[in-house]
Amino acid sequence: MNYLVHPQDLVFKATAYIGGYKEMVKEREIPQWDQLQIALDVASEWTSDWDEDQGFGSSDTTFMLKDYIDTLISVFGSGLYETKFTPRLTVVEYSEADHHEMVQRMESGI
Repeated sequence: MNYLVHPQDLVFKATAYIGGYKEMVKEREIPQWDQLQIALDVASEWTSDWDEDQGFGSSDTTFMLKDYIDTLISVFGSGLYETKFTPRLTVVEYSEADHHEMVQRMESGI
């Protein structure tokens, strides 16, 4: 398959460029095979859903990385982590207070 972003590249980019990713993987003891399998699932889904004549840029890659990491968190993170743009994409410990603040801001239209 000709992926938009190869699954191995998703794992590499997350490891090399996303703050907090390596620490989460180490702490949760996420096997490399599972990282690659989830990356394969995400890359396949994005590739099959993407229009061929639509461009795919660096911001699209960032959101694919976010999708990959969020999926990994949902499988292995047990609600302990989340992704945030701070302003770069990072993996941080989940904060209930931050979550409630975000919900309040969304509901008030801020």
